[in-house]
Parts: sequence; C-alpha cells; structure tokens
Amino acid sequence: MQTIKVRPSRNPRWQKQGGWEVHEGVGVSPVFCGANGREDAIGYARQRVGYAPTEIQVLDARWNITNVFPAVSGHGLI
Repeated sequence: MQTIKVRPSRNPRWQKQGGWEVHEGVGVSPVFCGANGREDAIGYARQRVGYAPTEIQVLDARWNITNVFPAVSGHGLI
C-alpha cells in the first residue's frame, strides 16, 4: 500500500507563502501555497490515488498525523 503525506512545507521560501507539500515519494513533492494551500494539496493527493490502495495522511506543523483518509482495498479512495 502506498502512503501520500500532506504536510506544511519546512522550506523557508514556501513557509512565507503558507505552502503545503504533497509527499508521494523521493523527488515528488509538489507545493501548494496561499489561503487554500491545504485544501488544494489534499485535493491533489485525492486525485493521485487512482485505483491503487493508497492512504493519505495529513500532518500538522510538527508533522504529527492529524487526519487520515484510509484506502479502500483495490479501489483507491471514495
């Protein structure tokens, strides 16, 4: 099963802009900035799920898990 993490960026450049990153794997971490950055990042992660069993974890500023969208076996997220 794959895990996608949506988390506040630790990069100072993106922190100034309220950046949220979607970490899918090494080298794959798009950043969404602005007032809707968190929601945009979660929406992007939900689109990336497709039909593979994938769990989405939303983290806070300390990178503690605050919300989990569980995977549905064989069908991705609903």
